[in-house]
Amino acid sequence: MILMSTDQPVVPTKAERRLCESLHLRDEESEALLRAMHLGKAARQAVVFSPRAPQAYEPPFACAESSRFPWLPARVRIPVEGEKPTRYADYTLGLYYVLDLSSCWEGAALSALSGAPLRSLDMCAAPGGKSMLLAAHVQLLDHTANEVHAARRGILRQNVELCGLPNTRVTGWRPEQWSRSGELFDLIMVDAPCSGQSLLCKGMKNPGCLGKNVVQGNAKRQRGILSAAACCLAPGGYLLYTTCTYAPEENERSVAYLLRRTSEISACDVPALAAFRSTLSEFPSYRLLPHHGAGAGGFCCLLQREK
Repeated sequence: MILMSTDQPVVPTKAERRLCESLHLRDEESEALLRAMHLGKAARQAVVFSPRAPQAYEPPFACAESSRFPWLPARVRIPVEGEKPTRYADYTLGLYYVLDLSSCWEGAALSALSGAPLRSLDMCAAPGGKSMLLAAHVQLLDHTANEVHAARRGILRQNVELCGLPNTRVTGWRPEQWSRSGELFDLIMVDAPCSGQSLLCKGMKNPGCLGKNVVQGNAKRQRGILSAAACCLAPGGYLLYTTCTYAPEENERSVAYLLRRTSEISACDVPALAAFRSTLSEFPSYRLLPHHGAGAGGFCCLLQREK
């Protein structure tokens, strides 16, 4: 039984207990995760300066000390608690993009790239956060932001134009179309559709996200997307896989599925995220949980095709 800050006892559901067991968490870690899922207050905002922002740009709001987060790139800031970055004119002018700090943590794997990719693809791009983060890490030389859903693609296009992402085209291809296209990329980002279990820690409703069928259905879809992405990876190219969920089936096991079937691809160490190394895989992969204090949580794994 978990005692919440309101002193009201909460009994974890069977699905919640199953999740904690699958993550091999210690008792105190399980308690922290369950508390975060029930309180729904783990979200933490961050802003990514867009290419429109001058090199020496400083935002019009107060920022928290970011020394606790050495994995953040220089062009990311954390607003102090209570600040609303979206209320400033600079936001409407596209000088920065707002997202959860855990997304920035996932993007920190980009720090392990050997250099700016000549061609890059954000395969599941809407609403645009990962593409914005890529632009904060490296110069965009020839970038494709792809979103299969038309309505979400419209939002993506608006954000790309508003924030002035250079050398970027917006497309709407399905994964299997990419696999047959013959196009090759030096970096592919797959921020995969998932069960979104971390949404509970943001206070958002997400019915059924802990259910076995939901998790397994998403894992099957993710493995198809990863397989399609692998077909488009140039020799020496990188594939960054990220989710905003906790289930191992959608994270470590989905990556393991690809590695078993594609011998020329291997997982890369990400020194900036060494403290977050997952214990659920033999290969380098990384997990963020709400009690780490950097947002609602997520998963990332950086892969590379042999040259």
